[in-house]
Amino acid sequence: MQRQLSLSKSEDAVSPVIGTVLILAIMITITGTMLAWGIPQIQQSEAYAIYTSAQNNLLNFDADLDHVILQGEGASRTSTVSFSSGSFVERSNLDEIRYYYTTVPWSNPKIVGIEEGATRFAMIDESFVVSDYSITITYPNGTEWTGTTSDNLVTGFPALVYGIDATYTSTANDTQVGGFFVYGTDSLSYKYSSVSGVFKMRMFNGGIVSKEPGGPFFVTSKPLIYTVSDSGSYDSFTIYQTDYNMSSSSKSLTAGNFIFDARNQGGTDNLVEVYSVRIGFSGDSSTALQTYYTSTVNNLGFKRTIFSFTPSESLIGTSLGFEEDVTYTQATPFDFRILERTINVKFNLR
Repeated sequence: MQRQLSLSKSEDAVSPVIGTVLILAIMITITGTMLAWGIPQIQQSEAYAIYTSAQNNLLNFDADLDHVILQGEGASRTSTVSFSSGSFVERSNLDEIRYYYTTVPWSNPKIVGIEEGATRFAMIDESFVVSDYSITITYPNGTEWTGTTSDNLVTGFPALVYGIDATYTSTANDTQVGGFFVYGTDSLSYKYSSVSGVFKMRMFNGGIVSKEPGGPFFVTSKPLIYTVSDSGSYDSFTIYQTDYNMSSSSKSLTAGNFIFDARNQGGTDNLVEVYSVRIGFSGDSSTALQTYYTSTVNNLGFKRTIFSFTPSESLIGTSLGFEEDVTYTQATPFDFRILERTINVKFNLR
């Protein structure tokens, strides 16, 4: 009896110790799980909420900017924009956009190497109609350069800059075959860094592209495009090309509530009758814009086309790499318009 009682008391003493150890282990496991998974999830949810709040504000601002851009010179709007975190800044020439066009149906110029700072590019007629082209490049300061292709190359011109306008004709006659424009695209850019990564939004040409951590840029709000169609083809195709001018002494904003005043300062209207349009993009937003133009949802009729030069076409041209652009071609001519607009943006604390 004494021996059994002693054993019973020993078991009673061991059970509370084991229970205490188990409770501590469970608490440590729960606490560790919260620290390793729960808190980061809460922080990520908070970061996404901050980003979506800024996104909603910028989408409303973008809608107001669309009205300002579309209504013409002198149009203005006032918007309220709030940021709980992150920074908002104007960034000049953040992306590059190139517009090529042809004005005749019997020539198909292939051009590679056009970009800001370039001093040469390759050019050939894929229809094998034009042997050599005469090219005239007009710079923003009004100066002009004229030259011709040699071994399918164009060289000897001053370095290309944003805002140039070029035309080309066949050396056999004076008929304009096509031309191109090169623009640096100003952006009103939002950036927010968090435990999840970096969120970005860029407003330009009446649209917004966004980037969330772990993913590429994508179109959040469509860039401004206006088309008039007729029996499955276009009568006109209009694109807006905007520059921003934040006239305030400070061009960067952080968290706060602001009143934005946007005013259309006008600009140049470029109009030409064409048979094809090719658009090339450079910069972080290029993939998003290519996808937007070629998406079947938008039904614009653009397709992705790769342009490059083989050694037999131009030995030097091959070193210029290649371009993957979006192209649209139709059998009948249509009006192609690029409407350049400068938008003045002022802001004040609300």
